[in-house]
Amino acid sequence: MRRSSSLHALALYALASCQAAPGAGPTATVPPGATTVAAPAGQHEPIIDVHMHAYPAAEAFPASLDNPVTGKPLALRDGEAHLQACLAEMKRLNIVKAVVSGGTGDRLAAAIHWRDAAPDRFLGGAGVRGSEDTPLPDIRVLRKAFEDRRLRVLGEVTAQYAGRTLGDPIYDAYLSLAEELDIPVSLHTGIGPPGESFDPCCRGFRAHLGNPGEIEEALNRHPKLRVNLMHAGWPYLADTLAVMTIYPQVYVDLGALGWGLPRAEFHAYLAALMRAGMGKRVMFGSDQMYWPDRKSVV
Repeated sequence: MRRSSSLHALALYALASCQAAPGAGPTATVPPGATTVAAPAGQHEPIIDVHMHAYPAAEAFPASLDNPVTGKPLALRDGEAHLQACLAEMKRLNIVKAVVSGGTGDRLAAAIHWRDAAPDRFLGGAGVRGSEDTPLPDIRVLRKAFEDRRLRVLGEVTAQYAGRTLGDPIYDAYLSLAEELDIPVSLHTGIGPPGESFDPCCRGFRAHLGNPGEIEEALNRHPKLRVNLMHAGWPYLADTLAVMTIYPQVYVDLGALGWGLPRAEFHAYLAALMRAGMGKRVMFGSDQMYWPDRKSVV
């Protein structure tokens, strides 16, 4: 029978569903409700989405947030409606498990709310940045959330938006904590929206800071880290492959590539990763942000 490619892609990463012994390669467990054989006719294969975003339940969404792919206006009124719409879309597409991190406001609380609302579906991720307007959380709070298993991933780490790389000393204590507790790290890589460095939030943003080659110092200072390069390092293919080759604990997710790139470019980039033998370390991520229907676009 045909195996689920999405579960296969996650198998070596092991996310936070299982713990790898120090020095050992990660292992995997199948999430509740998932199966490793072909789905019944008419039903999607089980999917694991390692790249989702949550927003505070009471956050009002502006009506101007049209879907940049479909052009459809956003019909959701707030963060709670967004959660329910995402759950419905996950059920429709047979997405059995997802890693979710906060996108605005209290990012830890937003992810924990989703995890508490559907613990069988969500693993909470600690979205952190390290900028003036989005400072790093108290590491004691983060440790407790990890130890209580309310958060299971350190990420999305949006260091690039703060004008930093993962190798910046500001992140060392957090990476040491991830090593100690065997918490995977998910890092924003690649680029961002056009004009991002002119946004008051992100004046330090620079394209070159998203090059995966910039994480080598962090990997060598923290050799036990398991890292997911979100957005698969696009457009830095050669550097992405070099880092994945030298550091077998590094994985990628496809993130925004599936809906943000021309189809031919997305397929060419994915094909290059596969040709290089990285297929077992490529994971599905939707990066749905405000638009649950982006999952079906991907």
